[in-house]
Amino acid sequence: MSNFITAYSKRTGKKVRVPAHFFDVPSLSRDLSKTPRQNKADERKPRPEPKASEPVASSDSAPAEASTTPVAGDQDKE
Repeated sequence: MSNFITAYSKRTGKKVRVPAHFFDVPSLSRDLSKTPRQNKADERKPRPEPKASEPVASSDSAPAEASTTPVAGDQDKE
């Protein structure tokens, strides 16, 4: 689901509701401007901090035995 924001059309001066991702694409936002209320909301919105990759815990135990998958035709005949 897309988030919609209120903006002004620069051509008509009227308020319009557009998907928020329009402002990420210059060709889509060329004729739009955010409302003062939307600009203020964007300033207050905390920017997500980049997630630091967690270190992988090393195991001191011996590596697990590799399991073998039988190949077609390798059947034990009794």
